[in-house]
Amino acid sequence: MVQELLKELEEEFALDNVLPKDHPEILRFERFVKWLRDGGAKFDKVKMRYYSADYRGVHAKLRVRKNEVLVFIPKDLIITLEMAKEAPIGSKMEKAKLKLLSPKHSFLSSYLLQELRKTDSKWQPYLDMLPKSTSNFPIFFTEEEKGWLAGSPFLKQVEDKIEDVAKDYKTIVDAVPEFAQYSLKEFSHARMLISSRIFGIMVDGKKTDSLVPLADMLNHRCPQQTSWEYKEDVKGFVIDVKEAIPRGDEIYDSYGRKCNSRFFMNYGFILEGNQDNEVPVKIALEEDDPMYSAKIKIIDHEDPKTIRISESPTNKNIEDFFSYLRFTEFQGNPMTLYKFEFQKSTKKKSEENDFYETYHGTYFPPLSIENETGVLKKAVKLAKTMLGQYKTTYEEDLKILETNKDLSFNHRNCVLMRAGEKKILMKLIELATLGLDFLNMPLKKAKEIYDKVKDKDMFDKYFICLLYTSDAADDMQCVDLGGRRIIKKKKK
Repeated sequence: MVQELLKELEEEFALDNVLPKDHPEILRFERFVKWLRDGGAKFDKVKMRYYSADYRGVHAKLRVRKNEVLVFIPKDLIITLEMAKEAPIGSKMEKAKLKLLSPKHSFLSSYLLQELRKTDSKWQPYLDMLPKSTSNFPIFFTEEEKGWLAGSPFLKQVEDKIEDVAKDYKTIVDAVPEFAQYSLKEFSHARMLISSRIFGIMVDGKKTDSLVPLADMLNHRCPQQTSWEYKEDVKGFVIDVKEAIPRGDEIYDSYGRKCNSRFFMNYGFILEGNQDNEVPVKIALEEDDPMYSAKIKIIDHEDPKTIRISESPTNKNIEDFFSYLRFTEFQGNPMTLYKFEFQKSTKKKSEENDFYETYHGTYFPPLSIENETGVLKKAVKLAKTMLGQYKTTYEEDLKILETNKDLSFNHRNCVLMRAGEKKILMKLIELATLGLDFLNMPLKKAKEIYDKVKDKDMFDKYFICLLYTSDAADDMQCVDLGGRRIIKKKKK
């Protein structure tokens, strides 16, 4: 037991001392820790650990108990949006009432750039800890690196983000000419630092956005291991732990449940096995559709629609996807369509996820066997078309990840990104193909197959209604508004 403990301590010491004590990185750590303590911060049970250039983590120096306060950062050590707006450039931006695509990120970025240029900034020890490179963020990828995303809809998101950042930069320079002393590249770098570190908090009863030193060094893990908030009674930012953490273990924050496109774009990494991953699919009305004019009027001329779908058929976005396809594939009395209201999502677009507007509409239930058959065939066609745009198959991507151990961080993330998208599209094909099979078999046989299926998630949200649809006549009166078939007993 003693030998095991000694071995554990030796390993921990080695991990904490991978760099010599006079290494610039270690000196930055020491200055940062001193600055935090001098400013009133409390973090006795945590320590920072160096992994590689611009990649660090926070670990438990001592065993941490559940519900224990782990970190306290006082208000005076927090950079807020209000500070940015009161700074020389920020105040001019505020006075000009600029129409920025990402206002809070742009204000905080401008403040960061001003402080980085100062020789006597009060934030210098913190600024020295910020990554010097953001080359792992897709907007900084080389053309060769972007080539690894060929065929991926995420590539368009990257180009849109680059364009949006450039537009905000130009808007600021046009209104505040002295901002031109900072290059677009510097502004873009600052924007990525902000997007990957920003905390939304309540200070003095007012919502604000902030940079919180040390707290922004916690890496991501889901499920949530810690929780944080600004507390008025102690005038500071507090991190509590939701579970006991052994000495030496890394301590994580949760950045929330997000699609990999958001993790990649705003944080520069891919989450493997991400259950919340999505891929955007565009659905366009066919201009040769006899009902094209009527459908365009109903959707208010917004075509094509983009709907982000996930791997799980139980997710709401899959319901939205099939609902809209039932609308686009419908042929019959136009008045039927007016029973269902369609609208763009009312969810406010966030600054960190501004690359796609996802379409949502009131649930459009299965209408008929003919319509549902068209829906499922269209789903297969859309997925196969998208898969055909990639240079590699899903299986080839998995082989690359397994056998090529020399992949760069960016190349590996690109392969993970495109493989994740393909996996969702392949799952969509599987789902739709099973649906087509169900629609073309007797109800009794369909029920027998359903009873034998182990992965009921593939069925419960969608196929359970097809079990009834497949044996019912194509009669609108046999469908209730929940999309379920009402099986009427035949009169003898």
